[in-house]
Amino acid sequence: MTKFKTWFLAASLMIALIAGCNKNDSVLGPNGAVTFQISQRPGQLGGVQFLFTPQVDTRVMKVVSRLTAQQFTDTTSMPNPNYVFSKDTTYIINEYIGVENGQQWNFDFIGSLPNQNTNYTSTSSYTVH
Repeated sequence: MTKFKTWFLAASLMIALIAGCNKNDSVLGPNGAVTFQISQRPGQLGGVQFLFTPQVDTRVMKVVSRLTAQQFTDTTSMPNPNYVFSKDTTYIINEYIGVENGQQWNFDFIGSLPNQNTNYTSTSSYTVH
């Protein structure tokens, strides 16, 4: 019976280790290492440009901009998914016309961490001022 317990524990440990080493683990912004600060500035076309600043060096494949109150969704795909966006540097998401003070926008970032090849989805909320 002792050999069975030892074998069972060893097999269980091995399965747990294999299952825990999945390279496609998801890291969520508030619970993980990837967060983004959102800001705004006047756009060149008379609208509002939304900007993001990553808190760690990261790759961003796409950003989904959402204004739920108006059922608006727009996806911005990055031209080079292997480009590493530097932490503490600000980048443009997109410019939108008709943006008003007080609107609550959400931005979903889909990407991966460059040194770990860990995929993530991170959502940042922003209130227009």
